[in-house]
Order: sequence, then C-alpha cells, then structure tokens
Amino acid sequence: MRLLGNVAVKEIVNCLKSGEKTVKDVVDCLNKISPTGVQPLAVELYLWLLAQKGYVEAKRSGPTASYSLTERGRALQTS
Repeated sequence: MRLLGNVAVKEIVNCLKSGEKTVKDVVDCLNKISPTGVQPLAVELYLWLLAQKGYVEAKRSGPTASYSLTERGRALQTS
C-alpha cells in the first residue's frame, strides 16, 4: 500500500476520476501542480503499477493506450 501513499500516484488517481486519459493527458494534469514537471516514463510506470494492483485498466489502440480507473480504483479516497 506504499504505492498509494505517493503524492504523484494520488494525483494520477484524481486525474483519472474525471474519465479515461492517455499518458500525455495524465502528464499534463500533473504538470499543472508540479513545479518541476513529471516525466512521461514515470507516469507510465505508476500507471503500470496501478494496473498491476487492479486500480487502473488500460485500453490499447495501436501504439497508444488509454487508462481509466477500475471499480477498485474509483473507491480510493485520495483527497
């Protein structure tokens, strides 16, 4: 559960609460609140970890993927 204690992960979950997003969309959400910015590779890693834990699901369409929260992910309290 240490993953869910990470500030970036909490913000990713908050970003996905408004609907399905690509990695670029999530990076844009995080960059609005981060003074130094967030690298897309870090966001992809966090999304992968969240998917492994069952909080996020990915829909692939060619080289890109869209991510959304699962029921388990929507139940998280991140505020």
